[in-house]
Amino acid sequence: MSVVEERLARARAKMVELFGPGGADEKGVLFEMAPQFAQLSREVLFGAVWSDPALETRLRSIATMSALIVLDRQPELKLHMRGALNLGITREQIIALISHLAFYGGMPVAVHSLHTAREVLLAAGARRTGKGREVKNRLPDKG
Repeated sequence: MSVVEERLARARAKMVELFGPGGADEKGVLFEMAPQFAQLSREVLFGAVWSDPALETRLRSIATMSALIVLDRQPELKLHMRGALNLGITREQIIALISHLAFYGGMPVAVHSLHTAREVLLAAGARRTGKGREVKNRLPDKG
């Protein structure tokens, strides 16, 4: 197996770990519009960077969400919040991360990120706290 093939295999495995079954499917705007760039990104980002054992996957997930929150990259944040939930990062941890970063990135990006979190958490059915207690106030529908 070539170095590139090894990296792509690691990339696929890491993407499934992070994003669940189908997480390594070749879909989306990158593969539609720039398939060679998409393949290179996958190989390097997930096959080398995310697969580097120097940081565990959960830490990389938190670091990635932090960057996306502060940079206000909501579409990418949505994807990585789903990944964080797959890794066992809790609703409370995601909310605490957003609250923490409000003081570094600003209130507008925190509010945008809370909207994104609400959408992701409701879709995932995350209505329980990290301690297993039922969340008393259901998140309101967007309106």
